[in-house]
Amino acid sequence: MRPLAIVCGLLLAACPATAALARDDASAPKARFVYGDLNLRRPADQDELVVRVARAAADYCRDHAEVVTPHHRRTNSRYCPTTMRVQLMWAMSPSVRHAYDAGRRRRP
Repeated sequence: MRPLAIVCGLLLAACPATAALARDDASAPKARFVYGDLNLRRPADQDELVVRVARAAADYCRDHAEVVTPHHRRTNSRYCPTTMRVQLMWAMSPSVRHAYDAGRRRRP
């Protein structure tokens, strides 16, 4: 089974469409937030990190919600921001994620 997966992966890598998708991914919109100025050990800065992540998700969704939100979820205004927040959390390093989780736990 593993050799088959390797062969499939090599075939996909050789496909011209895959190369085109990789180029398009570089120009795809991204949600970003800055945290380099925060001391992630301080509770106030952890709270600010939570605010920045929420703001980044909201900013992205303001312009790109139709891309992220499936048609059957379009009436749920929280779907896109929640999805983007989760995506941002997965992209965080463990130390940033730990600070983010600590800040989230303190929120009402």
